[in-house]
Amino acid sequence: MRSSSRCLEDHLEVIRIAECCRWLDLESTSWSALKLPKKVMSAQVFESSIAAIRQSLTETRGNERRFLDSMYYLLGWMVGDAGKGFNRARTKARLALDLSRRHPENLTLGNFVVGCISMLGPRCGRIADSGPRKRDRFGLYRWMTSFSEVFAWLHTACLGLQPEELTSYDSVKMTWLLTAPRESKIWFLRGVADSDGAVNVRNRSVDIVTEPNSHLIATLFKSVGVRPTTWTSKGVGVVSIGAVTAWSLRIFNPKVETHRGRMLRRLANAQTFPARWPGWLQSKVSKLASDGARVVQIRDILLWEDNTYVKLKTLKNKTK
Repeated sequence: MRSSSRCLEDHLEVIRIAECCRWLDLESTSWSALKLPKKVMSAQVFESSIAAIRQSLTETRGNERRFLDSMYYLLGWMVGDAGKGFNRARTKARLALDLSRRHPENLTLGNFVVGCISMLGPRCGRIADSGPRKRDRFGLYRWMTSFSEVFAWLHTACLGLQPEELTSYDSVKMTWLLTAPRESKIWFLRGVADSDGAVNVRNRSVDIVTEPNSHLIATLFKSVGVRPTTWTSKGVGVVSIGAVTAWSLRIFNPKVETHRGRMLRRLANAQTFPARWPGWLQSKVSKLASDGARVVQIRDILLWEDNTYVKLKTLKNKTK
């Protein structure tokens, strides 16, 4: 019969952090191996494990809770748009990040994600931007990490995926997130939203592409007191929350000023007139319509010039 200690050894995998330390040019390190769980089953296990990785570095700085929330945020990006690639031996992985150059603020956002990655040691930096293409006429800001066993562990133990599985097609196994502190769950959702979310002005909501993890994301929203709407667009799962609720959560990274964050703030705080319109509003809409502005243009002008939100259907009725 196998001993309990032997069974425990089978449940643990060894991840060597020495390479991470060498990338950071640290002068002293224990060079010892870390034993981390092959499968994360609770937030407590995740936090103790990720803290152990950090502590293996020579020098750790900053607030511990802030560090842990940054790691939840990074996991959100990994579930979302951050690319993952394994080496041939399937023992190491690297992350890639591409953000549109249409919005210059994406450069700051990408650097923030890089800052989260740097807390774990692996090297990460910008690589050559991609120029305009047929599918992306603005080009991309791009970042790439070195291969590291840390990312392989995050992918397999924390996301619950096999090395060959992709987050775009395979559901993550992360129900353990439900045991995390409320603020940490929100930071995870922020990572997903910054990666795959958009402001829907028409519906006055934030829509997050969550396929194939819609159930998990919706459940996480419910666990923080938010009732989301789950729907399908062109065969792809989407989770939506109202703009006012999204703003109360600061669902887009509150530490980085992004175009989506600005749009959400404007949309959530805009005044509405669901019943009777004031005279100035009727006059402005009539003037814009007579000048040839389309209803979408009128809506956007009212939003940005007058901090007022009017539904397209209402505008169409008012401008007939």
